[in-house]
Amino acid sequence: MNIVVKTSGDKVFVRPDVTLERNSEDLYVPEVVSSLSYTPVLYARLCRPGKSIAAKFADRYYDSFNYGILLYADDLIDGSPEGFACSSCLDHTSFLPLTFYNKVVLGQETNVFELKADGAVLYSASAPAPSFIEEAIEKASAYVPVRTGDVLAIELCERKPLCSRELDSMQIEESFCENELLNFKIIFKL
Repeated sequence: MNIVVKTSGDKVFVRPDVTLERNSEDLYVPEVVSSLSYTPVLYARLCRPGKSIAAKFADRYYDSFNYGILLYADDLIDGSPEGFACSSCLDHTSFLPLTFYNKVVLGQETNVFELKADGAVLYSASAPAPSFIEEAIEKASAYVPVRTGDVLAIELCERKPLCSRELDSMQIEESFCENELLNFKIIFKL
């Protein structure tokens, strides 16, 4: 299974499956990392294989969606492509919950996604229209062939600083339609 990421800057890359965390388990940050950044994502579960999928056919290629968060190790980002690749490959930093929502709830303004850190809201938005996912499938499949079971994660904003080793720990919570999606701690010191 691939985690295909479409960035807010309209780039496409793939995170390895070792980064996947579906169970809201606490993240123990390795000692070589002193700070993390984040981006909330809307992700879709792909149900058919394809390449160069046109947006008008993309609704056939995904069956459900949800929200998650991607974490990046800031210390490893040095401006080089290798630095960014290393930053996005840290184990258990793609928090994508197991719960999936039917795509019929997309575009309904009453369905609100919210991401909180230590109780403070970091990001909040209504579910976008289905075309948001379909255009992302078109863009990503132009670069990467998608397979059944792959996940397409679409960044909802630019990467932002989240926490550093000085804080010891931080509680992350996510909800959609008032249902809890994620609730875990980022722990720097043991």
